[in-house]
Amino acid sequence: MIIVGLGGSGHDFSTCIFKDDQIISFIEDERVIRKKHSFFPGMGKELMKQPALHYCFEQTGIDVSEVDYCVSNSSLEPYYFARNPWKKEIIQINHHLSHAASAFYPSDFKEAAVLVIDGAGFAEEEGMNDSITMWSGNGNEIENIISHGGKIISRKLYNEMIDPAENSIGSFYHIATTLVGFGPFDEGKTMGLAPYGTSRLYKKLRELVDYGKEGQFIFPIESINAFVQMKDQMNPDDFDERADIAWAAQQIAEEALINAATYLKKQTNCENLCYAGGVALNSVANYKLYKTGLFKNIFIQPAAGDNGTSVGAALYGAYKIAGVERKI
Repeated sequence: MIIVGLGGSGHDFSTCIFKDDQIISFIEDERVIRKKHSFFPGMGKELMKQPALHYCFEQTGIDVSEVDYCVSNSSLEPYYFARNPWKKEIIQINHHLSHAASAFYPSDFKEAAVLVIDGAGFAEEEGMNDSITMWSGNGNEIENIISHGGKIISRKLYNEMIDPAENSIGSFYHIATTLVGFGPFDEGKTMGLAPYGTSRLYKKLRELVDYGKEGQFIFPIESINAFVQMKDQMNPDDFDERADIAWAAQQIAEEALINAATYLKKQTNCENLCYAGGVALNSVANYKLYKTGLFKNIFIQPAAGDNGTSVGAALYGAYKIAGVERKI
């Protein structure tokens, strides 16, 4: 049984190959083409060549004709698989489901609560995007408990590189990253800047968001606009102001994560947690979650961003579509 998983969205494209009972190859396109996050002007033409896919085929010696299933996530840009080399149907699964599968299936847990938090991923409801989803994993099964999200807002309104989304911790943190002077995918720098700040601006930022009783992060379009407009009032040379924004954003991200995890714990009463999505790359917030003691055991998918969705797609294809028995 050979299953190919295709991962990414509009960035961080990757390929994963599962054979018989294990992953035998995984690589991100950025490692092949040497362009970080596979995110650059005119990238479509180069990515249509599917560099990671062909690298995996060459590395493993697998021929296209041997592939049984190809699975991708619903947020993967269509141009990425426009040149389908095997002319077979590509099975698409929900973006957050691919994240959930990437976290649960590689773990050592037979049962686990599964949490996915990112910027945004296509939801089942048209026009909406998931940003926080919660799942229950047991053996080969992954079942959705609840999903939260909102609408994507056009990046053109904000002269942004990435579309912000309502009710998204990832989008909130991305806007903060832009305000403090960093670029796309630089959220790790914001996390690193936060300890140099103070709580001076926490109340101002906290007024823009709220936390729901079912783990929601409430960040509507009005708050997005107000947050973005703070840039007009900032002095780009004021290090302390930038650090204070980073401090407040980090504090809010930590609170929102713990709020979501607390609700998930109540719903599952499980001592094991699996976690993925771009926000799961915030290691400081992860440590704060660990210190709460909500979960005895925590597994975080190392490729927690969209690059890891190829892993989730391949494993979901193996364990749910093809019916391969998951070995713990």
